Amino acid sequence: MNINKIAIIGANGFIGSNLAKKLQESNDNAITLFGRSEKAIANTTLPYKKIDLSNTNQIIEDFKDIDFIYFLASETIPATSWNNPKLEITNNLLPFIIFLETVSQLDIKKIIFVSSAGTIYGSSHLQVDEDAVKNPFSPYGITKLTMEYYLNYFDIRSNLKYDIYRVSNVYGEGQNVSKGLGIINTFLEKIITEHKIQIFGNGENIRNYIYVQDLVTLMGHSVSANTQVSNIFNASSNDTMSINELVTTIKNVVIDSFEIEYTATRQSDNSAIFLSNRKLLANNPGFEFTSIAEGIKRTYEHIKKNIL
Repeated sequence: MNINKIAIIGANGFIGSNLAKKLQESNDNAITLFGRSEKAIANTTLPYKKIDLSNTNQIIEDFKDIDFIYFLASETIPATSWNNPKLEITNNLLPFIIFLETVSQLDIKKIIFVSSAGTIYGSSHLQVDEDAVKNPFSPYGITKLTMEYYLNYFDIRSNLKYDIYRVSNVYGEGQNVSKGLGIINTFLEKIITEHKIQIFGNGENIRNYIYVQDLVTLMGHSVSANTQVSNIFNASSNDTMSINELVTTIKNVVIDSFEIEYTATRQSDNSAIFLSNRKLLANNPGFEFTSIAEGIKRTYEHIKKNIL
């Protein structure tokens, strides 16, 4: 039996921890977790190593027997780098280039990279597929797209294959909203604890939302895909709606009453993005997304149980 030797960089994060659980369901996968913390945050029996992306000798030692690398690490979010764009270069882009330069010397079958569907295309009221014009306006989106381009460069130069998942707004059980990401989880926590939510702007910003369990299931298919072909997917569901429409959906699910406070628009927020997921679904025939109402219900019950 062939065993897929998989590394997850950013395994302590929301997507990374859920991805590890999903991949662990298969006996064909041997998984090693990597993160910047001294030890794994999640309760897991999987081996864990602290990683320094610039320590090339250690990277070669740790990844010399790895087949697939999931790269989910990020030091920033769109709001944090808006007023300090150099953070993106020093904390994300340069370490990523050093890492790719190092692992391109190894026999890696594929790197699976999490990019940002909500920031690399810019604002668009027309549906965008993977080949659409890119117009990122935030340092976060500019850097994510640049990292994609470097993956393509190392593919051409060193035959380092990749899958890129341009992820829309992901939500679900276990998300840490203290970093400023996760509008659905943030709303649900605020509803439960304060009975009030805050919306930046008028609530007409258009976004797509994807349930984390759907996302990690789809990303998990990369280890069984063609390792001779690089690919890019919009990792988005069929749930595209305004924030006001999202709040209406939440009202129909939760039992807690809550107030809505509208406040000033943030410059770092994208006003509208419509994503096409046709390529993703064509690559995963028969896949069905969890409805946003069901995903919110599961997330709400999980948060309520753990907070209370």
